Amino acid sequence: MNKIGWFGTVTSILGSFTVALHFMLAGYVLFLAGSISWLYVGYIRRDWSIAVLNGFFLTANMIGLYNAL
Repeated sequence: MNKIGWFGTVTSILGSFTVALHFMLAGYVLFLAGSISWLYVGYIRRDWSIAVLNGFFLTANMIGLYNAL
């Protein structure tokens, strides 16, 4: 479980810098991977604050990816 959390952290960090550098498509793909990972971790750990936050991040990232396409 810890590896999935770290995967989510690393992909979210990379996604933020990628979007900041105006590589929107790649950035939102990384953000999606991060939010899905943390949504899963939150669900498995029954940490509903993390799960809800990343559920909304997932929705925002899907909108961003759609706009980037």
